Amino acid sequence: MTGDARDDGLTRIAFRPPVEADHRRLVDVVDHWFGRPVRARLGRMWFEHFTGTSLVGETLDPRSADPDLPRVVAFLVGFASPDRPGDAVIHLAAIAPEWRRRGFGTAIHERWLRDRAADGAVRASVVIPPDERVAYLFYRSLGFEPVTAGSRPLWGVPAFADHEGDGADRAILTRGIAAPS
Repeated sequence: MTGDARDDGLTRIAFRPPVEADHRRLVDVVDHWFGRPVRARLGRMWFEHFTGTSLVGETLDPRSADPDLPRVVAFLVGFASPDRPGDAVIHLAAIAPEWRRRGFGTAIHERWLRDRAADGAVRASVVIPPDERVAYLFYRSLGFEPVTAGSRPLWGVPAFADHEGDGADRAILTRGIAAPS
């Protein structure tokens, strides 16, 4: 495996840019990983046009039929805003349920933020449903702060009603990022 590795005592994770072949593999599992339908948000274009600003995390799974074959256990698709120079946007990120709570979510986000800072981004943002409490608390733990100007409390967090269409309320979280020294 190539890329950064994170050792949690049991496994190692390596990061790489996604390839088009990852699309089918991930679209087949993403609804299960999220526990709700999201596959429409993971179109093939993310694996054709945004591979330079996205990541896939792989690890070896000693429980699998082929323990020497890396298994995709995480992904983060995002982009550098073409209209807001200096902004990097997380579109969708997930960790396979059986691989959560091992630091993979933090590791893939830290790597992505570091990469975007190296590319010149100074701020990162993510838009999430306000009722996704785990996601909200996770991003807060990474230093993201909710945008409050113009928001109202929805599900107990500052959010924007109908942000992505009728009934599609969203919380927007941002944080500054700096290039590695």
